[in-house]
Amino acid sequence: MPLQLIFTSAPRGLTPGRSGFCTVARHQSIPERLTQILESIGTPHESNQGATFSYRTIESGGQSWYVLSRFVARGLDYSQRNNRLAHHLVFSPEEIAILPPPAAIALRWKGWVDEWKEGPTWLTEPSESLSLESHPPLTPAAGWRDFAGSGAKAAWLVGPAGANTLALRNPPDDSRLLRLLAESAALLGRGSWHATFTTNAAVTGPEGFHWAVGAIPGRTEIDFNQVKQISPPTGDLARQAATGVGTTPLSFATATEPSTAPNNHSFNASLSRTVLIVIISLIVGLALGLFLLLSKSESTPPATVVETPPTPTIDTTKSDELYRANIAIKNIASLLESNDYIGAAKQWLETSQLSPTFAQRYQEQYLTRLQANYLPKVILQLRAKIENPQIFKKADSTSSLQLEAREAIQIGENLQLQSRPDWPKLLEIQQRIELIARCDVRPIILITGQWSTADVGPNAPSTGEFKLSANAAEKITKFIEASGTTPQSSLLVQMRVLPLETFFSRDEKTKFIPSEIRRSQQASWIETSNTVGRAPIEIAVGTRRNAITLNFPDGSAKTLNDNNCLIEIMLPDGNRQGLALVSNWKKIRPLNLGLAALEKENDTGVVHLANWAEPAILAFIASEGSIGLFPSDHEFPDRDLASLRATRSLLETDLLRLEKATGPNSPTYDRIKSRRQKFTEGDFIQAGAPWTAILVGPKGEAISPLLEFK
Repeated sequence: MPLQLIFTSAPRGLTPGRSGFCTVARHQSIPERLTQILESIGTPHESNQGATFSYRTIESGGQSWYVLSRFVARGLDYSQRNNRLAHHLVFSPEEIAILPPPAAIALRWKGWVDEWKEGPTWLTEPSESLSLESHPPLTPAAGWRDFAGSGAKAAWLVGPAGANTLALRNPPDDSRLLRLLAESAALLGRGSWHATFTTNAAVTGPEGFHWAVGAIPGRTEIDFNQVKQISPPTGDLARQAATGVGTTPLSFATATEPSTAPNNHSFNASLSRTVLIVIISLIVGLALGLFLLLSKSESTPPATVVETPPTPTIDTTKSDELYRANIAIKNIASLLESNDYIGAAKQWLETSQLSPTFAQRYQEQYLTRLQANYLPKVILQLRAKIENPQIFKKADSTSSLQLEAREAIQIGENLQLQSRPDWPKLLEIQQRIELIARCDVRPIILITGQWSTADVGPNAPSTGEFKLSANAAEKITKFIEASGTTPQSSLLVQMRVLPLETFFSRDEKTKFIPSEIRRSQQASWIETSNTVGRAPIEIAVGTRRNAITLNFPDGSAKTLNDNNCLIEIMLPDGNRQGLALVSNWKKIRPLNLGLAALEKENDTGVVHLANWAEPAILAFIASEGSIGLFPSDHEFPDRDLASLRATRSLLETDLLRLEKATGPNSPTYDRIKSRRQKFTEGDFIQAGAPWTAILVGPKGEAISPLLEFK
């Protein structure tokens, strides 16, 4: 079991460090000098999302130490700053000789600490073994095969001399990335612990790491977004990665291993023996030559020489191919048994490419089964994942699902399934996943109003003010109260301003600004806190003033006139609230979720949003009016209360009105006839298409479409 050391940024540890980081948990066997070195690394991970893993070797006290680290920032300390944590596992040379690669330990060990709420402590004696969760073997490189299309691509990260020095761009989520690094390191055998890495070079810096995630000038790059399109490498390491069959894994001697160079004494002794053997050989050769010369002079007939045919060479290529085929058959059968048709198809395609004989021999047994069941099984699995109402809130899982859908289509094309009846269904699911991946759904308060701007010149500071109605101020006040802020304690949050053209568009570039929520008995404020003087963003609600103010160092405030913007507030727990400030609804483009986002209840005929799409419409909080779901050509103003459930009677009433309508804006006869036919057949979704989720005013007037379904 390795030794452990935990640092925190909160000043409550055993030994306050020179950098302000403190030891809160430490094993007594760790040398003081090594502790100081690890202390100098600090707790660099500042985001309250995700974690940073690193593995490095450190020389201290004449010994090599192998340090696996995890950096996180969870919650806030007493000063309302991110409480950062560094958790180090320290291994000795004896321990690494019997352990899997460090990336595998980072993935499989569940003892990582996310936050430290206790006092400082000395850790007890380590247990006899490192308890790791069970995991599939690292060779063949199934993780690379699933992610990049070929297990052979694991060899990109290594070479005959060891780990390559690379910059890794656009990595997958941490668990998958660690799996890929572990499979590549496993190709080095005992040398796997000489492959250092960091999962975020922007946090740890790239120096000292072979594999560093991030953009690093001067390094060869591997872009994980492109790995499927690049051909796999060749050679022994690539073959071993793809099939699990290869040369003996490479091993690297450490500094503690004895030298194998011969000394002078053994060299002299060896030279003497060599000279003696040469002299004896010359004497024997001379005697043999005289004997043959005398024998030739005699008249006896020469003896018959029987030639022995040479021993045929063994064709190792065929034996290797047979061995690979046997492994592939077991893997494919196992994957099919577990209904992993994507994995099974990838294994089939890869093995068939390596061995045409394999493809011909097992085509009837496996290819026929794959082609018959691939689409139904994959569609069912992907549909189960995207029907989850939480899918809009999980950006990481959405990203991985996006890659899975693209891969499913690529494999389907390789299996030549484009002509199958289910193929359009797979394409529709892939399009839906791409749509979801582009969406960032969070609660949004819809606020209608006008900007009032003031400036004294293009280079002078300017201000834009958005007056809030009583209803809008009430919605913001409820959000502030729900945040946990009280008149006695403020709350540190983060805030940013985004352009608003369509709701739920994802923005990964605009940075958040540190901000603060404060309350009193009469009023509440949310304002940024990193600028001296007037804050660039200020939200004030209370008995005296209800307004949102944006301040600019130049004349940019005039760009707010007749434009819309979205203010986003992020709480310490990561939850976010949006404030949509709309002065011109005509500039808002509704988001199209497609007809697949609607469902019909068979018993009642009611049309409503599907479970996966419902969070998008429920995210809107109307400060004025309400939101309803309406079919095409619905008549406004509508005196009925807007509803998200469209009934059969609503559709029939619209059809009866449209059949009697005349004038230039009326639908054509053929269009009305088609809608009536769909209605008679019970296909209410098509009968009302395209549908729209509309913000309806207090008097029943349509203010603006928010979502479309077409």
